[in-house]
Amino acid sequence: MMGSGYADKGHIVAVEFDRKIIIYWWLMANFGLLSTIVGIILIPIWILFGLIVHKKQYDNMSGALTDRSINMRMGWLFKKQQNIPLDKLTDVSIHEGPILNAFGVVRMQFETAGAAPFILTGVKNSNQFRDLVLQQRDELVSAPQQSVPPDDSNNVLVEIRDILQQISQNISNEK
Repeated sequence: MMGSGYADKGHIVAVEFDRKIIIYWWLMANFGLLSTIVGIILIPIWILFGLIVHKKQYDNMSGALTDRSINMRMGWLFKKQQNIPLDKLTDVSIHEGPILNAFGVVRMQFETAGAAPFILTGVKNSNQFRDLVLQQRDELVSAPQQSVPPDDSNNVLVEIRDILQQISQNISNEK
């Protein structure tokens, strides 16, 4: 569930994830374990408990597109919050491959100016979500910048000037 903090203001749409990524993560972890001697020893344990761990990971994933950013929260034991400002977003790409296609999921990559790409796997309706993100980014970037409200410091300076002039006038009248 997304929070209601400053970064979450202007909620447009929630990110939906496909439950198929639980099996995808589990199989990828098993293939990774197969590649090491210690991993081969751990495979029986992971076969039994890996699905539970990945289900918890899935249950603790949430995300939203707001009017200013993409906000992601993920993690079960180790939690992570990531806010991707739309005005820094340079590209959103969708990656598919034989293994991803076998599970019917895609991987989205969000590239930003000056930061490492952020990758999301298993986003439902990824094409529509990408289009919404890019549309919101374009609206944000092309919108005329709001003018900064006039600063009260100018008014204070005018008052100080007037007071100084009045003091100067009073001093010259006393002479």
